[in-house]
This record gives sequence, structure tokens and C-alpha cells, in this order.
Amino acid sequence: MPDSTLKYNLATPEGQAISRLLRQIKNIEDGDGEWNGGDTVDLLCDFFISLGIDIDRGDYQVDAVPPQAVSPEAAPDTVAELLAAHAEFTTSGYPTGNEGFFYAESGDDGFTDFTVLTFPTASAARVRRAMSVLRAAGYTATGQAPTSPEAAVRTVRVDDGVLRALPDDATTAERATRMLQDAGFTQHPETGDRALVVSYSAPTPVIWRPHWVQIDVTAPRTTGRDAREEVAHAIATTLTDAGWTVDVRGTETLHTAPPTAGPTPVPNPKPAPEPVGDPELVPADVIASIHNVLEYNWSAEQLDYDQQDPEGQKNHIANDMN
Repeated sequence: MPDSTLKYNLATPEGQAISRLLRQIKNIEDGDGEWNGGDTVDLLCDFFISLGIDIDRGDYQVDAVPPQAVSPEAAPDTVAELLAAHAEFTTSGYPTGNEGFFYAESGDDGFTDFTVLTFPTASAARVRRAMSVLRAAGYTATGQAPTSPEAAVRTVRVDDGVLRALPDDATTAERATRMLQDAGFTQHPETGDRALVVSYSAPTPVIWRPHWVQIDVTAPRTTGRDAREEVAHAIATTLTDAGWTVDVRGTETLHTAPPTAGPTPVPNPKPAPEPVGDPELVPADVIASIHNVLEYNWSAEQLDYDQQDPEGQKNHIANDMN
């Protein structure tokens, strides 16, 4: 019999499920060795279900570390209710000057359903706060390009999403990216196109500064300098408030490094054991006896001992002294 090349344990429930799947697929195999697509999909679905996997949910189910959050559905009512639960936002009326006012509408790009939030008078900082709230709930929230260079209305696209846990061994770039994501900033995608909204570039290592990364602000050509500098300043403030060191290299470029690990705290010494009960005083007669012993002329006894013959020395009191 040839040596086995299997890379799973046949004796475990999971291994048995894999073996069972293979037998089932081989049973539906055509004469030419091909597998019917529909039947194969059905078998795969049953296979995943047998392992406790919900095939209608995302692949985060099989992550070794559970996600921090899984969003509800990205329906307008659901998203609006979640955001309006925070005091900074409201869907009630259109109060003049209220930056927190927004409304939610359904969107469809031909592939998936999502929600579009419109903020008629919100500042960039207020919209970042909205995206921070939504991302903390697991949603994917992305700032959208304005309809025109002069448009003050800001919009955000909201999709179903998952907020995965940051691994313990995350790099400085990954940690910086997560911090800015959680704060509601928009990261410019890795493309050759210019950003559609004021964004930050992916943090990249600074070659000559170990543990430092560089972050640049990028924006559409029509974006004014004030808007770009506002985002650059807000990014620097976010990092500084989190204890990171920030070195501003220009109006729209900065270097940053995470806090250094502090010294290992020294554990407190063990406290001295407390006395058990009240101390007992030495009786007066015992103290008097001790004084008598100390005041006795032991030198005279020693001299007398030395003058005795061996028989006399045998039971002499000086033996107790020696």
C-alpha cells in the first residue's frame, strides 16, 4: 500500500467530514471524471453546514480570532436608527445650523444594496465622527465624492461589514491604519487615480527611522488647501492623543511612531505578616530570675572550679556555665 499523503487527521470529526465529502463527490462523478456543478455546490453547502458553519454569513466565522463587531444589515432604517442613537446626530426635521442632521436613502450599484447618508450642513469633522460610529458597529463606511467642487453637502456610503480584531503582532503601519480607520478618516485606495475625497495614504515605513511610518494627505485637485490641512492636523491630533510621537514634515506629510513600551512594573514586596493576637508580657518573677543570673559572680565560680580535683569538678556549677 502506498504511503499516505493526506494532510488531515482521519480520526477527528472534521477529518471524517472531509472524507465523507470526497466519497459523495466521487459518487456523482461522471464517466469522464467531471463533477456536475449544481450537485457539487449542494454537497459543499451540506459539508459546511455539517461543520456548524452558517453559509449565509461571512467568512469571519472561521477566523481564529473572533471579530470585534459584525454589522447589522445596511438598510436605511437600520443605519439611521443606529447613528441617530448618538447625541451628535439626528434625523428629526432640518434644524438650521445643526451639523448633525442627516437622512438615509437606499443605494444600488447593480451588485449590492447599501445605504447612502446625506449630511447637508455637516463639517468634515462631524462626518468623520459619523463614520467612526458606523465602523465601530462593523459597517464599511466610505466618504463619497461631492457632486460638484462647490457642493457643501457630504455623503457617506454604508455597506454591511465586519470589524476584524487587530493581531497582537500587527506592524506599526497596520496599527496606524486601524487607529485612523476607527477615528473615521478615509484611506485612499491603492490606485493611480487621485483621491475622490480628502484622504490619507497607506502608512509606509520610513527607511531611515525604525518603527516610524509616513502618512500623506491626498485630495482631489479642486480641494482647497484649508480642507487638506484640516485633515492633516486632525490626523496628527488623533495620533498624539493616543500617545504616538508625531513629526510634522510638511503641511500634508507627517512621520509617526507608536508609544514605546514602558518598564516592566516591579511587583510590590510582600507585606510583613501581622501579629496574631495581642503580645504576651513576660511574668515579673521570670524577669527577676534573669537579673539574678546576670548579676551572679560567675568569675568566682570559675576560679573555684579550677581549684577542684577531678572528682570535685564533676558536679560543679561551672559546668552549667561552660
